[in-house]
Amino acid sequence: MQGGLDLRKTRVVIGTVISAGVFVALPLVYAVISRALDVVLGLPEEPIQWPANLLLTGVVWTWGLFWILWAYSALVFIGQGSPSEIFGYALEPTKQLVITGPYAYVRNPMVFGLQFIFLGAAFLVNSVAGVALLPVAALISAGYIRFFEEKTLVKRFGIEYEHYREHVPMLIPNVVPYVPD
Repeated sequence: MQGGLDLRKTRVVIGTVISAGVFVALPLVYAVISRALDVVLGLPEEPIQWPANLLLTGVVWTWGLFWILWAYSALVFIGQGSPSEIFGYALEPTKQLVITGPYAYVRNPMVFGLQFIFLGAAFLVNSVAGVALLPVAALISAGYIRFFEEKTLVKRFGIEYEHYREHVPMLIPNVVPYVPD
């Protein structure tokens, strides 16, 4: 049993490093693309004056990070797995479907949090295009979730996941948490 436990811990650590890298790289790419679009489209260079843009960045990054960390900890401690997956393949898939904590409000709390990280990146680089691109980023995320993550979750958890999916929104949280029947 010790060898299996060590392998699980190793996979969770690797998954954590990969997830952290993604959650750092994606906002950086988003910020660069946003500023480039501002320049190409001739949009204002400083729509929000310093230091207000930094204050807004801090507020939305805090909110986004809260959702990401809350969701991550739920997957690791409740689901007994790692959130790291790509194109439907999970490095250390959860052992059980997590429908409590942040997942009682929204099916994809990490992606919800990431949208706030993107918004903060737009504020940080003072990008009008970055704010305007948020719906596009959300649609791309929703497409990825629909075509890859959800197919895998239906295969792994079946009717339990389908019932959960019917009652909990994909990207915008409910005000009232989901309570299974």
